[in-house]
Amino acid sequence: MAEAELEHHGEHEGGHEEGHPPEKFDAMHHIIDHVVFGINKDGALVQEPYHHGEPIAGYEPKKIGPFKLEFTRYMQDLTVVAVLLFFVIVTVAQRVMRNVAGDKATRGPLANAVEALLMFVRDEVVEPIGGHHLVPYTPIFLTYFFLILACNFSGMVPWAFHGATASISVTGALGGSVFVLVILLGMYNQGPLAFFLHLVPHGVPFWLWPLMFVLELIGPMIKCFVLCVRLFANMIAGHLIVGNVLGMGIVGAGGVAAAASGLAIGLPLALGVSFLEILVCFLQAYVFTMLAVVFIGAAVHPDH
Repeated sequence: MAEAELEHHGEHEGGHEEGHPPEKFDAMHHIIDHVVFGINKDGALVQEPYHHGEPIAGYEPKKIGPFKLEFTRYMQDLTVVAVLLFFVIVTVAQRVMRNVAGDKATRGPLANAVEALLMFVRDEVVEPIGGHHLVPYTPIFLTYFFLILACNFSGMVPWAFHGATASISVTGALGGSVFVLVILLGMYNQGPLAFFLHLVPHGVPFWLWPLMFVLELIGPMIKCFVLCVRLFANMIAGHLIVGNVLGMGIVGAGGVAAAASGLAIGLPLALGVSFLEILVCFLQAYVFTMLAVVFIGAAVHPDH
């Protein structure tokens, strides 16, 4: 039996050397979403119901309409980040309220950092860009900024998170929520009929009005779609670059020496890209929030 195992092992090694090259490192494998658990058609909870993309024997996800009752890795990351962010913000807010009640200045690096970001979004983004009429909606934009910022940074924590904003489903939901707010807040502030009438600029010839109305109605949809794609592309690009750069150290056909030299080059490059990604995390949260202010501000106050 031992001889047979050795013979099989030799055939396996020979296959790699002759006709089966070693598998290449695939950075996409580490960021592709996968199902953590799902509910079977009989109501049973099944963990890791898929193996290499195929459902395990006897598993058929229960559906509500077209939606499968499955909980994926990105959904898990987003839930954990949202809960942690909620507790951090609530804890800081309670501390600030206690200090205000006692006529004391708020101290502590966390409280100061949160306060600085709050003031930045309100005083440097919402009011200057959206105008004073958009200030009452500041909590909406603070939610976007802090949630996206926290999700962006979670993607830089190895093994623990994949980074929810590296999923087009998550960024698509964020972009879709901006579009819904554009329509709802626009109708609320201008009136349902006036909002749609104001989509077309004044002075447009009547024969061109229907075409312009369709184009102006599609415009916010395209803007919000681009908003979600921009965030997704920028965040997934950083993960792919770091993964592929570190993949230079994977042992392959060149042997250990080639892997060591690749890792010696890849580690400094990955470190540099990681520092750049820290800037991108802040920048993308700011850009998304700023453009959301622009789009919603134009709907709330069309003359702005």
